[in-house]
Amino acid sequence: MSNVSEIDPSVYEWQACSLVLPRFGKLLDRTGVHTRWLSPGKYYVRRSRSLGQPIYRRIHSSAA
Repeated sequence: MSNVSEIDPSVYEWQACSLVLPRFGKLLDRTGVHTRWLSPGKYYVRRSRSLGQPIYRRIHSSAA
């Protein structure tokens, strides 16, 4: 009988956010997740299941 709190699954979904101040963070690109200097701008962010930290992915605007 252990009390395991349920984690809201929505924290693992990508959500849009804007960074105002630069910071170090985990950035996802096509080669994997790396610790990088994140410049101010628009990113998608979600919580990592294995690391427990936020992972950022840059939002690219389409040139349509």
